[in-house]
Amino acid sequence: MSSFKPHKVLWKISTILCVSSAIATSSALQPVLAAVLVAQSVQNAAPTCQTERQQSEEALLNMGLEQAEQAITNGRIEYGSQLLVMILQRIRVMPNGSARIGLLERLVGSLGENVAYSSPLDRLMQSVSPQQPQAAIAVLSAAFDVAQTISPSYSASKTRTLTALANDYTQVGQPDQSVNILGQAMIASNTIQGAELKAIALNGIAEAYKNAGQSDLAARTLERSLPLAQSINDPNPYRRAAVLERIASIYEQIDMPDRALSIAQSIPVPGYTATVMVAVAEQYREKGQVGRALEVLQSLPTQDRVIPLAAFAGHLTAQQPQQADEIYGQAVSETRSLGTADTALVAVARRYGEAGGLIAKADETVQTIADPAVQAPGLGAIALLYAQAGEENRAETRLGQAIEKLGTIPDVNAQNSARQQLMDQVAERGRYDYGVRIAQTIQAGEEIPFDRVDVLTALGERAIADQRYDAALQITKQIPPSFASWRDNLFSKTARGLAHQGDIDAALPIAQEANVDLGFQPRILAIIAAESKLLGQSEQSTTLFNQAIAQAASIDDASTQTAVFGAIAQAYLTSGQEEQAIQMLDQAIAAAQTIEDSTSHTYALRTLAEQLAFNKQPRAALRVAEAIPEPSERLAKINEAIEKAIQMGDFPTVETGITRLNDPALQSFWFISLSDRYRLMDDRPQAATLLNQAFQVARTVPGDESQTVMIRGGEAPLSMEDDRDRGSLLGAIALRYAQLGQMSQARQVIQTLQDARLRQSLLQQVNCYR
Repeated sequence: MSSFKPHKVLWKISTILCVSSAIATSSALQPVLAAVLVAQSVQNAAPTCQTERQQSEEALLNMGLEQAEQAITNGRIEYGSQLLVMILQRIRVMPNGSARIGLLERLVGSLGENVAYSSPLDRLMQSVSPQQPQAAIAVLSAAFDVAQTISPSYSASKTRTLTALANDYTQVGQPDQSVNILGQAMIASNTIQGAELKAIALNGIAEAYKNAGQSDLAARTLERSLPLAQSINDPNPYRRAAVLERIASIYEQIDMPDRALSIAQSIPVPGYTATVMVAVAEQYREKGQVGRALEVLQSLPTQDRVIPLAAFAGHLTAQQPQQADEIYGQAVSETRSLGTADTALVAVARRYGEAGGLIAKADETVQTIADPAVQAPGLGAIALLYAQAGEENRAETRLGQAIEKLGTIPDVNAQNSARQQLMDQVAERGRYDYGVRIAQTIQAGEEIPFDRVDVLTALGERAIADQRYDAALQITKQIPPSFASWRDNLFSKTARGLAHQGDIDAALPIAQEANVDLGFQPRILAIIAAESKLLGQSEQSTTLFNQAIAQAASIDDASTQTAVFGAIAQAYLTSGQEEQAIQMLDQAIAAAQTIEDSTSHTYALRTLAEQLAFNKQPRAALRVAEAIPEPSERLAKINEAIEKAIQMGDFPTVETGITRLNDPALQSFWFISLSDRYRLMDDRPQAATLLNQAFQVARTVPGDESQTVMIRGGEAPLSMEDDRDRGSLLGAIALRYAQLGQMSQARQVIQTLQDARLRQSLLQQVNCYR
């Protein structure tokens, strides 16, 4: 037996606590290493019992937050919502302190200013529909209950959290509740220490009032914030400027341009006023105060005013053409004096035209640009302006010039950049026909034009995202048939989109497109069949599925047949027909078994299992994974299916998958992980049952009780403690029994450990839960 180091027992068991939701394969290396760093905090000294219990609860709740995020991402909205509510109930009974606050802030997404973080609640808010926000409201209500109990000692956090919840209530259509919560946020803000911190909090409240349609309350809040912001005395002047700029911006947004302008003009730091002052000028213009608006714009530095002046001139063209012409002339003249004159001229001309200016005049400006790498995108912008105005002939002429200019750019990188700008412009305006023409300017450096295909593929994806399936179809047809996978992907998405819209007649001809892949047609038919079923057209769906199956059965190549039967199975699953899907999976497995080469046999089933897991079908993925002949590949894919199932909250599939593993360490690991999920949901009997299963399996883990894993060999070797050796697994099981209040079972597990020092150390830790 390798030597045992008692001071490391907590470190190893803590690692299991940290990574119980990680993938138990090689892809889990980074999460495991990260967990090691976390666990090292308890390596050198045993924690007090209070710390032990707190760390245990934090680990469980952090795991729960990760589980909720995964569930929401995988479309399990109700399950994710239920998890978050349960987590909030546990947070509520935690003692007031930084750990409690941190968990609540992480869940709500109120971590503070300038923190780029998407919280589980943020993800939930993005996932619920405005018509059915109940899943989000349940979490908001529970979070509000917890937020109200935050100690005044954490007033800044309490204010931020209440403000975030108020914004969420506005988003789900409950502005009255938002206003109620903001009233409590105002009270909480009273005890915030520090002018800057308090002003930032009040600005957040004011913005939330604005979002809730309460401009008067927003203005009152800003009046409290302003003197605080003005009193900020920091060596870094940008801190004060940033707070004042936000106040001015909110004033502008609640239709108080005079107040906004006054504050913006008081900010001495360059670069913090332009955005607000341009918005203020726009408000003045909309109110008919043209002179005032122009005065504000003219007060800006040259580089900040030229584009707004051009837009202003465009807006003014219809009513005051002479003055508009003068202002645009000034914008062009001043732009030429800038260091980036050509690039800025394109922006000036485009904004002028977009705002209603004379397209011909904008055209003249672009024609003066000498650099073809800048002029080409500029001409493309002019072409789009002409097209929008219905002047297709001029649009065609300018597009032709843009394409011609592309060919004159000597530097390849500059040419590609200009082309991409053109592609982005036309895609943004929905002129995918222009995009195809631009893509055709890519000259094939080799026999096969990979670059052109890549550009067309990206354009097709954008058309599909815009639900412009007609355009996507035409774009895809420009891709040579030899690029089968590129075409198949776009054709499949287009067929699904058309069928989803109910346009089956437009989707069906896609299956007849020329393709070197014999599986193309049955795949497309299956996709359309699934959408037909979801639309309630069962008879048509059955006919199409039968056609797809018949075509799949006629394929001679076993690898292709395996993939096609698998695709049909996925289509059945998509349309909620699990029984038929199982039949197709069995046919796919049978087809794979006829592949003589064992490597190809394994590859066919491995690929299908991966696709099913990726498409959120863990039960089907598990069925296929079990049939993989190569032992290590089979183990890996079963493991991936279990991971996907646990992410989605499909616990029956997890339990089934665990029984299919032939690795006792992995089995025990997943039993422990699943037990944690049930403990989080307060299902203690089921959690204990799973721990018993984990215990029975962990006892059979071979090797020394305590081991290390070699991460890197050579001259500078790196090793880490094995968190899945028998001792670590048994220790984790004992701790969890104790956390469930089952002390006798915990001690029973401890007694099975061979090393007396390990037993003693673990017993001390377990006794913290008496």
